[in-house]
Amino acid sequence: MFKEILLPLDFEHEYLTARVVESALRLCHPQGRIHLLYVNPSRVHHAAAPFYSKELLEKQDEAIRDQLSGFMQTYIPAEHQGRMEVRHGVVYDTILARAKKLAIDMIIMPASRPGAETYLLGSNSSKVVRHADCAVLVVR
Repeated sequence: MFKEILLPLDFEHEYLTARVVESALRLCHPQGRIHLLYVNPSRVHHAAAPFYSKELLEKQDEAIRDQLSGFMQTYIPAEHQGRMEVRHGVVYDTILARAKKLAIDMIIMPASRPGAETYLLGSNSSKVVRHADCAVLVVR
């Protein structure tokens, strides 16, 4: 059983939500907490990033916080609810940094089937698996 579980969410893999949550709840210690993290890579990987206004990014972050809050209230029992964070940066680096900062025991993250681009660049989940200091469960 794990006391501190991190769920990095991207909302692109909603079809995996039930499996991710089920895994987290099964592996969560009775006094454990489940933390939610969304990493917004738009400032890093988007060609239009220099043109994003501060207001646009704040609105985007607020919408994501609302999604995380809804997710937390819908899927995570109150006794297991931990932190909810929206961060900006490189996805895998940010996940690893937050896991270290929050003393996470396990990261549970969704992953799609690999496409041609992941064979060349590698996926976020594979990079997290290779470099995490804690257990990692990748759900497909």
